[in-house]
Amino acid sequence: MAFEIPDVPPEEWLELLKPYQRSTLAAFLQSGSPEEAAEKWLSGTGSPNIVPFGGNQNTKPFWDRFQAEFRKFVCDDQAYVEEKKALSLESPINKALLVSTISAAIGATIGFAATLLAPAVTLLLCTTGKIGRNAFCSGGDDS
Repeated sequence: MAFEIPDVPPEEWLELLKPYQRSTLAAFLQSGSPEEAAEKWLSGTGSPNIVPFGGNQNTKPFWDRFQAEFRKFVCDDQAYVEEKKALSLESPINKALLVSTISAAIGATIGFAATLLAPAVTLLLCTTGKIGRNAFCSGGDDS
């Protein structure tokens, strides 16, 4: 069940976030790719918000799990069917709805608050929109 991921500049994606999230991610993006910025956000060094959720010394397993679930949401037609069905009713899909739906779905699956995941989801959507869903999904799991 496909849904459209808009190809818009990172600034348009970041506008969806809270000011403190935008400023932190903008700083991360100055020294790395959106994927690197997302990983930094979800690491103990990148965002103090993850420390209470176990994001301290080794955040790689959490990042890998988050990335796998994001890839499942975007690429696997058998995963997150209800959420995708709701998104498919929107035309065109509102970027804020896309971010909140994916963040909530992945958060429920891996046991994290959607607000913690929203900045990372936003950055990965930016990348996916830029390269296209087919290219993103055919890239396989880089972990």
